[in-house]
Amino acid sequence: MHRWTFQPLIATLLVLVLTPAMAEPPSADGSISPEAARRSLSVLQDETQRADVVEALEAIANEGPATDAPDSTTSHEEPETSEAPVEELQAIVPLEAGGLIARSLDQVARWADSMGAQLRQIQQAVSELPAWFQASFINEEGRTLAAKAFIELAVLFGLGLAGEFGLRGLLRRPRTALTEHANAAEDRDQELQVKAPVLPSDYPARGTDPASGPHIKQNNGVALLQTMRDGVERVEAVPVSPADSGKIPQPATGEMGVAAGVDNATDTTPDMQVKERPADRPQGVQPVREPGRHWSALRHLSLAAAALVLDLLPLLLFGCIAGLVLHYFEGADTPVRDITTGFVGAYVVTRLTMAVVRLLVSPACYGLRVIEVGNSTSRVIHFWARCLVGLAAFGIALADAADILGAGPTGRLFILKLISLLVHLCAVFLIFQVRKPVGSVIAAPSSASGPLAAMRNGVARVWSLLAAALVLGTWVVWALGVENGFPKLIEFLAVSAGIVVAARLAAILLLGALGRAFMATAPAAAVDDDHSEGPVDVRNRLAEHLYPLVRSLVSFVITACAGIALLQAWGLDAIAWFGAGTIGRSLTSAALTILIAVTIAVVVWQLANASFERRIASWSQQGELMRAARLRTLHPMMRSGLLMVIVLIVGLTALSEIGINTTPLLAGASIIGIAVGFGSQKLVQDFITGIFLLMENAMQVGDWVTVAGVSGTVEKLSIRTVRMRAGDGSLHIVPFSSVSTVNNTNRGIGNAAVRISVGYATDVELAIAELKKIGAQMRSDPAFSELILADLEVWGVDAVDGSMVTLLGQIRCVAPGRWGVQREINRRIHARFRKLGIQIAHPGQRVMVQQPGDRPEA
Repeated sequence: MHRWTFQPLIATLLVLVLTPAMAEPPSADGSISPEAARRSLSVLQDETQRADVVEALEAIANEGPATDAPDSTTSHEEPETSEAPVEELQAIVPLEAGGLIARSLDQVARWADSMGAQLRQIQQAVSELPAWFQASFINEEGRTLAAKAFIELAVLFGLGLAGEFGLRGLLRRPRTALTEHANAAEDRDQELQVKAPVLPSDYPARGTDPASGPHIKQNNGVALLQTMRDGVERVEAVPVSPADSGKIPQPATGEMGVAAGVDNATDTTPDMQVKERPADRPQGVQPVREPGRHWSALRHLSLAAAALVLDLLPLLLFGCIAGLVLHYFEGADTPVRDITTGFVGAYVVTRLTMAVVRLLVSPACYGLRVIEVGNSTSRVIHFWARCLVGLAAFGIALADAADILGAGPTGRLFILKLISLLVHLCAVFLIFQVRKPVGSVIAAPSSASGPLAAMRNGVARVWSLLAAALVLGTWVVWALGVENGFPKLIEFLAVSAGIVVAARLAAILLLGALGRAFMATAPAAAVDDDHSEGPVDVRNRLAEHLYPLVRSLVSFVITACAGIALLQAWGLDAIAWFGAGTIGRSLTSAALTILIAVTIAVVVWQLANASFERRIASWSQQGELMRAARLRTLHPMMRSGLLMVIVLIVGLTALSEIGINTTPLLAGASIIGIAVGFGSQKLVQDFITGIFLLMENAMQVGDWVTVAGVSGTVEKLSIRTVRMRAGDGSLHIVPFSSVSTVNNTNRGIGNAAVRISVGYATDVELAIAELKKIGAQMRSDPAFSELILADLEVWGVDAVDGSMVTLLGQIRCVAPGRWGVQREINRRIHARFRKLGIQIAHPGQRVMVQQPGDRPEA
C-alpha cells in the first residue's frame, strides 16, 4: 500500500524531470520552472523518499507493458494502427548530434548549397552578358565612357612605354657592364674556390717527417718506443691496434725527439702518418668553404641590387609620365579615372614583381642570381612568373573595369573566376615544367637507404601530381563560395612570397656578413717548409669549428621569424602566442635562456681549447719545447675539468628553466658525492697525486721514467693513471696512488758513467791518459759532438783489491744521448785497451790448494 501511495509523486517527478514540456507551458529557453526544480530536489535529497521512488520505479518496470494504457486521445479513434508507428520509430537509429558523421554530412550539404548558388550566379552572369554588352557598348553613354577610358589608357601607356623603353636603351651600356662584371666576379669566385690554399692542419704535405717539429700529435693507434740509432736514443712512433693485442709492430719511418712531447690521445687525426689528399677533391681545395660561399652570395646580392635599381629606373619614369597624363585628364569622369588607375596599377605590380624575380633568378646573367639555379630553370621560372603575375594583375583590373562599365558584382565575379582558373592552370603547367629539378632536390642521395630515403624517392616521383591536385583543388574550394576570394588569394600569395623573399634576403645579408667576418678572422695560411702549426692555423681551426654553430644559430633565428610572420599573415595571430602571461612567451623565454647558455658554453669551450693550442704552438715556435710539452700534458686534464663544469652549469640552467627545482638535486648530489668520496678514497688519491705530480713537472709525455718498479716511455697521462710503454713493447698502466718515487731520465742531463777495472800490474797513469784521449776523440766526432756536454772526467782509482784496480769517471751528456754515448765509449775503451795490451781485470780469483802428501821432505 505504501508503494502505491508514492505513485502520484513519482509520476509528478518523472513529468517534471524527464518531460518538462508536458508539465507546464514551455519557457522561452526550454528550461523547467524554479518551483518544479525545488520539488524534485527535495525528493532527491531525502534518502527515505529517494528509496521509495526507486522501489516504485522497479515495481512499475516489472509489471511490463500490460499496465501501459494507450493514449486516450488516439485509442478510440485508431485502435488498429496505433502500434505500427511506434515499431517504425523504434527501428530508426538517429545520428549523434555534433558527431563526426553528422558534421561531415552538414558540411557536404553546405558545399552542395554553395555550389548550387555559385552555379546560379554564373548562369545569371552569363545570361546578363548580352544585356550588359548592349548597355555598355551599343548605348551612346556606354560607348562614350568606354571610348574615354580606351583613349586615356592608350595615351597613358603609349607615352609611358615610350619613355620607359627610351630610358632602358640609354641604360643598356651600364647594364651590360654590370652583367659582365658580375659574370667575371662569379668566374673568379669559382677559380678561387678551386685554387684556395690548403691549411697546414688540414693536409700535411707528402713526405713530411713527423719528427720535424713539436706539433706532432699522438693517436690512439700509435705507441712510443725508445730505440737507439747511431748511438743516439730516440723515441719512435709505432702503430698498434686499438685493443693492444700484443702483436709486435714495425716502427714507423718518422722519428720524434723526447723533449718535443706528444699531444694527448684524445685527438682523432692520425698526424703521425702521412695523409693523402682526397681523390674527389681538386688540388688545394679547402675542406670548409662555407664562409667564402656566403660572402660570395652577399656580393651577388649587392650586384643584383644594382641591377634592380637599373631595372626600376624606367618603371619610375613610367610612373612619372602616368602621373602627368592623369593630371592632364583631371577633368575626366570618375569611372574613367578608376578604370585607368586599375590598369596602371596592374602594370606597375607586374613590373615590380618581375624585377624581384629577376633579382632572385636572373635568366640573362648567372652572376646576378641570388638563388643558385640553372640557366634553363631560371628561364622557365621567369617565363611562367610573367604569365602568372600578368594574367592575375590585368585580370583583376579587367574585372573591376567590367564592374564599373555596368556588369555588376555578378559579372565581376564571373570574370574573376575565369581569370583565376587560367592562373591556376598556368601554375599547373609550371609545376610540370619544373617537376624534374624539384624532384631531384626532394629525392634522397643515391647512397642513402632506409624508409626515409624510400619515402623521399616516392614523394619525388609523385610530387607534381599532388601539387597540381592541390592547386586545382584550391580553385574549386574558392569557386564554391568564398566571396571576393581571388583578390584575397592573390594578396595571400603575394604576402607569403614577400615574407619568403625577405627572409632569403635577410639570410644572404647576415650569412654573408658572417662569412666575411670569419674570413677576416681566419686568413688563408701559407704552407711553410717545416709544416709547423702556428697561431694562424689555430685561428683557422677555431673559425672552422665556430662558423657552423653561428651559421646554424642565425639560420634558425631567421627561419623562426619567417615562420611566425607567415602564420601571422595567414590569420593565425601568431604574435598573440607570445603575449604577456602566455605559454608561448614562457616557452620562448626558457628556450632563449637555454640557447644563450649553450652558446656561451660552446664559445668558452672553443676559446679555451684555442688558447691552449695557440700557447702550445707559440712556445713550440719559440723553442720552449719543455714548457710546450708540459702544457700539452696538462691539456687533457684541464679539458676534462672544464667540460664537467660547463655541462654542470648548462644542465642546471636548463633544468631550472623548464621548471624543475634544482635545490633537491644539488642536495642529493652533495650527499651522493660524500658517499662516493668515502667509498672511492683511492680514486681521489689518484687524482690529487696526479695533479701535484703534473704541477711539479715530475714527468711528461715522452719521458723515460721508472715508477712503482716499472720503467718505460710515458705515452699518456690521464686524470688518475700514467700509461707507459716498456722497451720490450709491453704496456704498463700505473695509478698515481702507487707512485711514491719517480725516476726520470729526461731532465736535460744524462751522465754516461765510465767504470773500468784493470789488472793489478797495469800502469794506472797510462790507463787514465788513454781514457781521456778516447773521450776527446768522441767529443770531436760529429756523430756525438752535439750529445756530449763536457770532456771525460776521470775521478781516479775508485777501488783496489788483490786482483784489480777500478777507475771511475763520467761524461756529461744530454738526456737523449746518455745511453748511446755510454755504449760507444765502452766499445772504444775495449778496442783501445786490447790494442795497447792493457789487461782488463778478471773478477775471478785463483785459489791454490796443496795436498798434505805434496809437502817437501825435511
